[in-house]
Amino acid sequence: MLEVSDFGDNGVTTEQGDVAVVQVSPSDAVAILRLRDALASWMVERGIDQWRPGDMQLLWIEVCAAQGWVIAALRGDILVGSLTLVWADPFIWGDHNELAGYIHMLMVDRAYARLGLGRLLLDWAERRITGAGHRHARLDCVRTNVALREYYENAGYVLVGYREFAGGIPSLALYEKALA
Repeated sequence: MLEVSDFGDNGVTTEQGDVAVVQVSPSDAVAILRLRDALASWMVERGIDQWRPGDMQLLWIEVCAAQGWVIAALRGDILVGSLTLVWADPFIWGDHNELAGYIHMLMVDRAYARLGLGRLLLDWAERRITGAGHRHARLDCVRTNVALREYYENAGYVLVGYREFAGGIPSLALYEKALA
């Protein structure tokens, strides 16, 4: 069970009932990493180029959780999804000066897929971004992940460019959504 700290605007409703949206602590990083590795395995089994099991370090999730950036979606005490929301991303987006929120590691447990939870979590993140006074939501994915790119485009995100890396790191597609 996650040890979570609750904060405002803390839920979404799905076809299967209410889901609490909560900030996690560093001690919850193992559960978040487990979900990510499970999804990465699922992707690899299907030939989806996005994540690989073991490519995310536990320490990185712990650091992000300590900053208050990692959010969990809980149905009761079951982790059903997660995302990371940060206010700058110079590694991927460079020195953009516009006020934006950057959404990373949007994850939904496969047992809860196709219920609209991912879209609800995106909507939740967009409300948080707007509430913080930022005008854009940004996210990225591997350039060749056509299904995820379509998912983001269907959620109102617009392709604004690509980010190339050296050393075998996959090219990323960069998406942005203007928020009211």
